[in-house]
Formats: sequence, structure tokens, C-alpha cells
Amino acid sequence: MIRNRCTALTSAGNPCRSFAVADGLCQAHHPDRAEAHRAAVRKGGEARSAVRRAARLWASRGEQIEPGDLPALLRATLLDVRSGAVEPGVATAIAALAKASVAVSQDLELEARLARLEAAAGIAAPANVTNITSRKVGA
Repeated sequence: MIRNRCTALTSAGNPCRSFAVADGLCQAHHPDRAEAHRAAVRKGGEARSAVRRAARLWASRGEQIEPGDLPALLRATLLDVRSGAVEPGVATAIAALAKASVAVSQDLELEARLARLEAAAGIAAPANVTNITSRKVGA
């Protein structure tokens, strides 16, 4: 069976190389399929994200991860990358999440210690200082 190519031009002005699905146009260029195309692109991008793959990996193993588990998890991930069982991008996401987890834990511990010291000294925290536990991630 011979499949026809899309007759539209790309944004660079080159002929589109995708296969036509209707009226000589591919899904990306067919005006009636624009929303379906955007949804497919969005879904594909989400499925390929390294963070999403790492989350699926953990969920598939049914594991609850505690801070003390991070060194063993990172060693296991390293071995999985070496054996080819885990993609390097997934390992990168796991390492970044582990690093962020440790940083947040350390920040929360320091904040709690400082609050205890201030309370023991009878010092109120300045009004212009935001409690770390009330900050939004990425703010």
C-alpha cells in the first residue's frame, strides 16, 4: 500500500514529510485535527519527561522512599544505568530529585532549630522574614 505524503509546507518552507491522513494533509497540518494534534503532542511530551519516567519507575516498584533510602536508591540507579535497565535521563531526574529532597530537609531542620533557639532566648522572629515552610516551591 502506497501512502501519500502531506502536501503542506513546514514553517521553514520545506515540504512536510509526514503521511497524509485526510485531504492530502497530515494530522499536524489538517485544520479539523488541530486540537487532536496538540493533545497528542502534549501527551507525548509528558510521557517522555525524565521526571515522569522516574515517578513511574518508583511507582512500579511500589516503594515508599524515606530520606535514609536515598543513598541506596542512587547506587541502585547507577547500577541500573550501567546495565541499561534505566535510561540516563531517568537517572538524572532521580539524582536531581534526591538532591532537592536533601536540600529541603536540611532547610526545614535549620528553620526548626533556629525557631527553638529564638524561643529559648525569648526572641521573636522579625516580621519581614518568611517561614520556610510557608514558601512556595520555586518562589
